[in-house]
Amino acid sequence: MNNNLIYLATLLLLINLSSISPKYDENKCHNNFDVLGASFGNQIKSIKVYKTGSELSEPIIELGSNESITLIFDDLSDSSKNYSYTIVHCSSDWKESGLIKSDYMDGFDVNPINDYQNSYATRVPYTHYKFQIPNTDLKIKISGNYIIRVVDTYNNEKILFEQKFMVVEPILKLNTKLRQPLNAMRRLTSQQLELSILTDPLNISNPNKEVTLAIFQNLQPDNSLYRIHPVFIRANEIVYTSPDNLLFDGINEYRSFDINSIHYISSGIKSIDQIAGEYSIQLQSSENNRNQKYTNQPDINGRYAVKLERSELSEIEADYVWVYFTMPYYDQLPDKEVYVYGELTDWQCKPQNRMQYNYQREAYELRLFLKQGYYNYRYVVRDIKTGELDQTFFEGNHFKTENSYLILVYYKQPGKQYDRIVGIKRINSKNSP
Repeated sequence: MNNNLIYLATLLLLINLSSISPKYDENKCHNNFDVLGASFGNQIKSIKVYKTGSELSEPIIELGSNESITLIFDDLSDSSKNYSYTIVHCSSDWKESGLIKSDYMDGFDVNPINDYQNSYATRVPYTHYKFQIPNTDLKIKISGNYIIRVVDTYNNEKILFEQKFMVVEPILKLNTKLRQPLNAMRRLTSQQLELSILTDPLNISNPNKEVTLAIFQNLQPDNSLYRIHPVFIRANEIVYTSPDNLLFDGINEYRSFDINSIHYISSGIKSIDQIAGEYSIQLQSSENNRNQKYTNQPDINGRYAVKLERSELSEIEADYVWVYFTMPYYDQLPDKEVYVYGELTDWQCKPQNRMQYNYQREAYELRLFLKQGYYNYRYVVRDIKTGELDQTFFEGNHFKTENSYLILVYYKQPGKQYDRIVGIKRINSKNSP
C-alpha cells in the first residue's frame, strides 16, 4: 500500500479514537433534583421550569392555591412541531408512585402545548413553547413530587424531555438555623444546619419509616442531602442536629457573565465576533480561585435568566450565540474530567459540557450554544474512576459564601402508597439568625 495512504488511514483512525468519550455514570453527577431526560437531539434548548412569575424561582407550588408552574423551552429545528405533555406522580426518591391518574389529577392525561411563537428578528431561528400547570385541562389533587413529560403529539411514547416540580401542603413547622461548624477541620470551609421538625398536627408514630427529609443547596443536585436519619426523637419533635450532621461545603460564589447585548463588551467578556452568520463570544480567561481569599460577589446561585437588552419580549427576541470558556491550568488532570456546571448545563456532567484540555494553550476549553441573558456557572472536577464531583478544586471553599437551602419533608401515611410533601423551609446563609 502507498505510504501516503497508510499515513492517511492511520491519521483517520487516531481522529476517530480521540472522539470517543470515556464511559461514565451520569447519576454520579446529580442526585434527585436533576433533569431526567436529555433534550431530544440538539434542537431543544433553554428548558426552564419555575413557579409562574419568576424564572429564577423554584418549581414548587402550594396545593389548593392559585399558584402555577411554568415550563418553557425552545425548538431550534427548521419548523414548528406539535408537542404535548403529561404529568406523573412520584415517590420521595423520584420513582413513579404507581397511582392511577385519577388519584392525583383531574383532567386529560395528555394535553397539547398550544402556546408557541416563532422567534423574531434573530439570526438563529427557533420556536418558543410555553405552558402552565395546573390549568383548565389539568388539576392537581395531592401533594408530592411530579414529573412533566413533554412528548411528540403524534407519538406519545416519544419523550422529548422530562422536568420535575413539587406540590406542597405546608402542615408541619420546621425550626432551622445555619451556623459555622463546630468541627475545627471544617470551620472555615463549611456551613452547618440545625434542624428539628414539630410533628403536630400529624400523628406520626414511626418517624424513621414515615418521614423522609431532603435538603438542597441552591437547588443543585450535588452537595445535597437525602434520607437523613434523625439524631433523636421526642414527643412531637424530630431532631436532626448533631456536631457532625447536616454539613455542607460552602464552596464559593458563582462565576457570571452577561450576554444580553452583542453590541458592546460587558464585564467578563473578552471579545465578540461574527462568524458565518453566528455570533461568538469569548469570555475572559478564568482564574483558579482555590487558594484565593473569599470575596463577596452577588450571584443568582447557579441559575440563568434569559434577557435581551431593551426588549420586553426576550423569550422570542433573544438570539443564540456561541460562548467560549477558558480555564487555564498547567497540565491535564490525570483521571479527572472538568465540566462547566450550573443550570446552564442542566446541573449535569455530559459530553456536551465536558471541557477539552488544550496543551498548546495550557487550558481547559469549551464552547456552549446559549440564549442571550445573564448566567452563573462553576468549573467542577469529576473523578473518572469514582464519579465523585469536586466543586472546590477551581472554586475554593468558604464558610462565608452566600448559599440558599431548601428543606422538604415527605410523609408516607400508614396504609397509603404515596409520599406527600408536608413541610417546607427556605433558609439563606446570609440571613440566618
